[in-house]
Amino acid sequence: MTGPLAGLRVVELCDGMGELAGKLLADMGADVIKVEPPAGSASRTVGPFVDDVPGPNRSLHFWYHNTNKRSLVLDAEDRATLRDLVLRADVVIEDGEPGRFAARVVPFADLSAAAPGLIICSITPFGQDGPWAQFRSTDMVSLALGGPMAMNGYDESDAPGAPPIRGHGDQGFNTGNHYALNGILAALLYRDHTGRGQHIDCSIHEALSQTVEVGMPYFLYKREDVVRQTARHAAAARTEPWYYVAKDGKGVILFGVGRDNSSWAKLRDWYQSEGYGPQLSEPRFDDPLSRQPGRQSPEAAEISAVSRQFIEAHTADEIYRGGQERRQSWGVVRAPDETLQDQHLWDRGFFVHTTGEGRKEPIPMPGAPYSFSATPWELRRPAPRLGEHTAEILAEVTRT
Repeated sequence: MTGPLAGLRVVELCDGMGELAGKLLADMGADVIKVEPPAGSASRTVGPFVDDVPGPNRSLHFWYHNTNKRSLVLDAEDRATLRDLVLRADVVIEDGEPGRFAARVVPFADLSAAAPGLIICSITPFGQDGPWAQFRSTDMVSLALGGPMAMNGYDESDAPGAPPIRGHGDQGFNTGNHYALNGILAALLYRDHTGRGQHIDCSIHEALSQTVEVGMPYFLYKREDVVRQTARHAAAARTEPWYYVAKDGKGVILFGVGRDNSSWAKLRDWYQSEGYGPQLSEPRFDDPLSRQPGRQSPEAAEISAVSRQFIEAHTADEIYRGGQERRQSWGVVRAPDETLQDQHLWDRGFFVHTTGEGRKEPIPMPGAPYSFSATPWELRRPAPRLGEHTAEILAEVTRT
């Protein structure tokens, strides 16, 4: 077994809300046992499915979120086996409403005497206590109540009256899972020093409220609300556009335009070499503050107008590569299929191949988000079939 967490045993009592944390641990080498009811985790019912045929082992969503795990099916009444399994684990991850773990196993306080090094991470919508503790939530509701949704949307000029926009892909749950992972790793370090485990109360609501960028400080310190903007950060005052459409119809994002004088000179010369923006050589453009978006300066507005004209005369790839050559943080707005064709990602070995029910030929999926020099990331096994490892795991519990 490889990976920096090889030898770590994790019991995952999670559905869609918390299973990413288990995947991240499993992909780093931990032995993650996913405990499922006889009907299987509800995340097995989330599409898309192989050949659009639903089935407990055909969900591509499940395939991605459960790589390198083992599946154990247990009846809800089989608390003894579950308790034995938990007592042999280093980490337990649970999701759902508060109190679920105590109802399925025993309260954490009762376990700590029998397994003092055990770490339990509870991923819930609103935490273990407080007035909202028992409230229900979804990824969309989490993003709304946590604040990020209010920060995402469109300029009024682009979409009059447009509501806040939810970023798709379970971004709310995934954010909470990354904070949970950080908590688990910190708790493992603490256990290495003290021998003591602990209970981690991970609130998705609080994790998301950490990620509202400028919205929170503007309101806390200045009592100002930020406004949503198309394809760029929300801000207290409107900034110049960052999103433009090239002549081939593809979108490009310009993050910053000549923030320092050296990069500004390269960008200005590029525009002017093709006859655009002759006025950009005037001294009033020399001050970086005059060029900075969001200061409502006429110079920033003129740079934006010239950039739009220039981009509309070139392909998105020409703009992307030309901008990068001049040290500008510019990029093309890609569709998923274009990302899958990215040679840079393939050259770095980012994509891996997996398979499962209904697929004879392996299909690509995202792989390692990081590369370890001493403990390589490895796709040891695809997502498990429902109950695939039940007999194997029960035999292990019996032996130990």
